[in-house]
Amino acid sequence: MATKIALIVGPGHAGLGKALAINFGEQGYQIAFMGKNIDPLNDLVAQLKTNNIQAFTVPVDLADPASVAEGMKKISDTGELQVVIYNATMRTKNKPSQLTGELLTNSLTSNLLGAVTVTNLALPLLKATGDGVLLYTGSVVAAKPGTTDVEQSIGKVGLHNYVLALNKELAKSGTFAGMVTINTYIREGKPGHMDPNEIAKAYANLAANKDTANYEYH
Repeated sequence: MATKIALIVGPGHAGLGKALAINFGEQGYQIAFMGKNIDPLNDLVAQLKTNNIQAFTVPVDLADPASVAEGMKKISDTGELQVVIYNATMRTKNKPSQLTGELLTNSLTSNLLGAVTVTNLALPLLKATGDGVLLYTGSVVAAKPGTTDVEQSIGKVGLHNYVLALNKELAKSGTFAGMVTINTYIREGKPGHMDPNEIAKAYANLAANKDTANYEYH
């Protein structure tokens, strides 16, 4: 039997990527970490070893579809891709009046365009399993933009609508697409609803139940 793999795109900066990896790793998945900066990915792989969870890194440039395609080949050569969690994001402090098309395009690579590229290339692998899962990280900033997170807000609005439409398209395919919209801060080491380990449970539950296109986490 092929090793089942959960791919996490973007480890995040507040412990969510690690929490997701532990949660799905404890369910028997081998974890693949995809991203451009390899050092934090390698650090996560080393940390997971202490939890007896197998993991490996997939260095890619989300702005380059060919690079992502190479990454997907590495994953398919390793095992059976069953779950994809798109957690990559970019938050700058550019105010709306400071935005340019170039700045916005750069941030959209992480916040939206990369998600589309990863999805397109992952779908054939997920459909081959018969019950693959695509999960995406949404944010409260999509509905409540601030003056210093407008780029992220624009990307998350687009991602939200993309996932809702994708969920409808895939409804009868056996592959599920859904989003966890996080309406709180993420604070590693802080007990309660801000704990990334608690937030990770929402992803695991959505992957298991497949009962909504957008789960609002508070």
